[in-house]
Amino acid sequence: MMYNRIVLLGVLFGFAITGPAFAQADSLGHGDRTATLYRDVLRVGDTGKPLLPLSVLGRQDRVEIAAPSGLRILGTGDGQVDIRLPPGRAVEVTPTARQPGVLRHFVVVGRAAAWDFETLRAEKIKLKDKGLQIKTLSTGTTYSLAGRMFDTKQTLLCLDHQFDSTTDAQKRAAELTTTLAAPVGVHTVVEAPPTAELVAKEKSSAAAEIHAQDVLWFEALKQTGAATTLKVVGFRGSTRTELELPGRVYVIVGQQGLEVVNEAEIERILEGVVASEIFHSAPDAALRAQAVAARTDMLAKVGTRHATDPFAICSETHCQAFRGLERVNARIAQAVQDTRGQVLVDGEGRLVDAYYHAASGGHTENNENAWPGRPQPALRGQPDLVDEGAKSPYPQGVSDAAVSAMLQTKDRSWAAASGLNAEACRWKIERSGAELFDQLKGFGVRKPVKDLRVLRRGVSGRALSLQITDITGVITQLDGELRIRDALGGSHGPKGLRSALVVIKASTEVKNGAPEAWYFSGAGFGHGVGMDQTGAVARAKNGQDYKTILTHYYTGAKIETLY
Repeated sequence: MMYNRIVLLGVLFGFAITGPAFAQADSLGHGDRTATLYRDVLRVGDTGKPLLPLSVLGRQDRVEIAAPSGLRILGTGDGQVDIRLPPGRAVEVTPTARQPGVLRHFVVVGRAAAWDFETLRAEKIKLKDKGLQIKTLSTGTTYSLAGRMFDTKQTLLCLDHQFDSTTDAQKRAAELTTTLAAPVGVHTVVEAPPTAELVAKEKSSAAAEIHAQDVLWFEALKQTGAATTLKVVGFRGSTRTELELPGRVYVIVGQQGLEVVNEAEIERILEGVVASEIFHSAPDAALRAQAVAARTDMLAKVGTRHATDPFAICSETHCQAFRGLERVNARIAQAVQDTRGQVLVDGEGRLVDAYYHAASGGHTENNENAWPGRPQPALRGQPDLVDEGAKSPYPQGVSDAAVSAMLQTKDRSWAAASGLNAEACRWKIERSGAELFDQLKGFGVRKPVKDLRVLRRGVSGRALSLQITDITGVITQLDGELRIRDALGGSHGPKGLRSALVVIKASTEVKNGAPEAWYFSGAGFGHGVGMDQTGAVARAKNGQDYKTILTHYYTGAKIETLY
């Protein structure tokens, strides 16, 4: 059953209704408003400040919301249905009568910025020569901010076939990844979003209920002396997650449960992002550098992620790490304020893809070596050593021997000079042959591993192509820095591969033709592109200001103030 209105049921004891229960004069129906959340990615608020919808909790079974200053429930998002609760009173939201969305999946074999016709033409020719029939799809958006237009549109080169099943699309993508020796992904298009009736109950009154189709908005009332933040608690199975959030949120039916989306000023969101991304004890210059990089990265990603979701970006490392405002302190808030509206732009005036990572290992990496795409002038790999006059850690060129020699010398990276995050600077991991084989089964390896060999490395020394030979002589090749890390155990955990800047050795003990153990010696944490966050801390401690730090890590970039 579909609704284009809010339905109020029960005795609404303690609620103040300041708008009509049925918004009959509203030309934009409730279902239409829901649909816009899948398209709108950034808007300017009443105060002229940019607002961004950020998913903070996903796939939730139910959600509780309260506010110290009192809670305002907006049925249509614009105040036509306005219900208010006193301070501290909580509302529980649950879905019922849920219907899944209709999705179509496409296998993506290439992509480029929509304006990059040269790369698109070359990719099309290459794919046609391989016998693939290609169609193009568009993703991303254009938006205006402070009188300037920004274009994040990309053209996707997809197989000329659509898949109804995610599993089938992923299977075909995996096959082509092996055939093309290059990462192949899946792009999903929403033909019809999922639907459900949302039931909001005041926890202190069993009789009070609000029923709405698909989405409800919540915000804190403004009240002198009270914090205008929301306390949001999500429940997924046995997992309980509590967040303190700025601005307002909407709870909406997602593909796999309820989504809680925080729609707040970018600057307030950034406070939480900076608190999640860098040490609280970092010097002011490092905090400011992180704020500018994160703001730029956030704006550069608008419209390029989560095409199937009713929000612009997520709060995971996939987009921007964000854990609410609880970890924000006065210094972090001040760093965001001090750099308000500042972003990094390249020589053509485009926003830089301001990637960052935990530790470079002594040399940053070219962007095209980490992900397929056009080389970006601002993302050139370069030495990141305390002695700025020193040569590259690989004076004779990058090779297994050169990386091995570097790992046996004293760590002269800026990250190591910080005195922090030592486990991200240099590390060693040992894995049994059985553990390695179990991990590689998911990447096409069918027998225990006899040999691992790096075929190609990037300018930082990170492995970009890995050859795996099993005990029967069958060879599997993995390409891509992230894919190699995933195949060898992921980035986290006691046996995770923190980066692909690694040297691999096998034990001399062999059982049934396979080494019984494998030894990984490496440096750095993350992809190595852009700013070394731990290195930025050391540079700040050494007296560098945030602009100097940023222009070192983002070659040739300029800092501009948008608002």
